[in-house]
Amino acid sequence: MIFKKTNIETYTLESGVEIVRKEIETKLEKTKGVFVILVAGGTASGKTSAVAKKLNDFFSDSQILSMDNYYRGPSFMKEHPDYNFDQPEVLNLDLFFKHLKDLKKGNDVMIPDFDFKNDPKMDAIKIKSSKIIIVEGLFALTDQISKLGDFKIFVDLGAHSQILRRLFRDVERTGDKPKDILSYFLDVVSPMHKKYIEPTKKNANVILMNDYIPELEAKNAKTKETKLRFKVLQKDVKGVIDEIVYKLGGSYVGKAEQTDYFLNPGTSNFKKTGEILKIRKIGFNRYFFTYFGPSSNKKVYQDRYTMKFFIDYNTLSHLKELFPKDIIEVSRLRRTFFISGILVCLDEMENGDFYLVFKFDEKNGKQIILDILEHLQIDSKAGTKKSYIELINT
Repeated sequence: MIFKKTNIETYTLESGVEIVRKEIETKLEKTKGVFVILVAGGTASGKTSAVAKKLNDFFSDSQILSMDNYYRGPSFMKEHPDYNFDQPEVLNLDLFFKHLKDLKKGNDVMIPDFDFKNDPKMDAIKIKSSKIIIVEGLFALTDQISKLGDFKIFVDLGAHSQILRRLFRDVERTGDKPKDILSYFLDVVSPMHKKYIEPTKKNANVILMNDYIPELEAKNAKTKETKLRFKVLQKDVKGVIDEIVYKLGGSYVGKAEQTDYFLNPGTSNFKKTGEILKIRKIGFNRYFFTYFGPSSNKKVYQDRYTMKFFIDYNTLSHLKELFPKDIIEVSRLRRTFFISGILVCLDEMENGDFYLVFKFDEKNGKQIILDILEHLQIDSKAGTKKSYIELINT
């Protein structure tokens, strides 16, 4: 698929890589010397795995030169505490330019090896002279570097895609806490992207869109949640619920005022994808980040991959600034009970409606749910898998 957002040809990643390969093959026929491909893009865009490595597989006489190996390392960062890893000043660009020019001349080079934990090991990796050199990195399309490229690719994606991929990747790769990963992205990565990386898009020959695919990638959240919601019409439902909890040997957990801020990234149509991104305010000043992937179409209840963690007010403010459009607030008083391994929530909405929400294990608990519904004279087939935001939007 081709987009027409800019005067630069823009394709989806799936179709674009093949188009790029053919264009490069055509240009190679007219090139006698070393051919340099530049691949840039923001964090988690797929510039390395989805583009550079694929191109390297396509062309037999090619080598990848990663700009990551030119980071100066922890010692340099300690000497320059105002710097961060998402700005070009922390790379040894003089050495990078020397190596790229040597490769263009047909010479082998010995480049540093950097692992983001220790200072780089100099002259550690040999890059052989090849017909094609594929340079990949955040800053591979700066004005200065672009002059050395024969074909230039920018791999693009929205902030929503960057946040989720970065969370899933770094929780697994670095073991950092999700709240710290998100906070760093909003405080540092996003503004640095706007300042240093987004402007280099103008130097590209082709833009490849590689946005998050929820149907495939939501499973990287690892955790699943199953849920079913019923509207309650019975009078004095609070008293009836108390009686049911007592009869079934359950326990009262507590009640709290909750406000959900449903965010709309703008770059993704959540009504179409079925995703949910919300921040829950619990009580006075506690905030809870929640992402839900699409619900399974094969189930009569919500069955979604999810990631949840506490955040602070500063992170909430940054998220609202990043996704300012169509923020919807849903408030309620939630009473929570625990009955035979099932979390049961009675939600009293601002308009006076009551909803009964069951959070349960797929393998267990269905009979308990049926017992509770029978006591409340609610048809078991009257449940909805829709979230509150989906109920509002229907």
